[in-house]
Amino acid sequence: MTKVTSIHADCVAALAGWITGGMYPPGSTLPIEPALCSKLGVSRTVVREAVKTLVAKGLLTTGPRVGTRVQPKSSWNLYDPDVIDWRFAAGVDEALLRDVIDLRLTFEPAGCEFAARRATADDLARIELAYADMAAAVEGRGPYFVADIDFHTSLLAAAHNQFFAALSPLITAILKVSIRLSVRNRDGAAASLPLHRAVADAIAARDSEGSRLAMRRLILGAREDIDRGGPVDPGFIVGVRA
Repeated sequence: MTKVTSIHADCVAALAGWITGGMYPPGSTLPIEPALCSKLGVSRTVVREAVKTLVAKGLLTTGPRVGTRVQPKSSWNLYDPDVIDWRFAAGVDEALLRDVIDLRLTFEPAGCEFAARRATADDLARIELAYADMAAAVEGRGPYFVADIDFHTSLLAAAHNQFFAALSPLITAILKVSIRLSVRNRDGAAASLPLHRAVADAIAARDSEGSRLAMRRLILGAREDIDRGGPVDPGFIVGVRA
């Protein structure tokens, strides 16, 4: 990433954080351009480009008589991975969490059902490798978070559905958030391994209905883990030990 690109990205992230964090709630107007430049320590050009980016993502609207106004949340593009990240970075509310679980229950069991019918030998090998990496991470060898994401994205890739493929960035963003919330430490990850194993086994056995039900149990179990809470071990999740 070049310095110019980094400055732009940092400015976009800062503005988005102020909006999603409630400093500038829906319906409010952002400060005038010179004030934003001073607040962010960047040029007018950078601010203008950042505003354009957030307009494209549905967070802002601009006009000659209204200034730069924050859009209602219903206008925010939730199919944009950046918007998903910003929403969760600002704090998880019950409605958003429910909707994420609902979305996972919609596409992941179906993806597993298709994968059981269409997975190639290479697909099955990738799923097994991701599972092996998860099991190794539980034993202290490697980052669990990366392996878990790879397991779920491998399942969806094995469905060989072009619409799932097109939604891959969104799906990955949602999975990252959901997994970070549900898998807090080694014990939680270890408890979820049999559920992941059941999904992989059903797909390998070409059991489409069994794979669908196994994934549904896995997602509902993740929701229970989120509700249960518990101590967070960031080092285990990302594979960095203190």
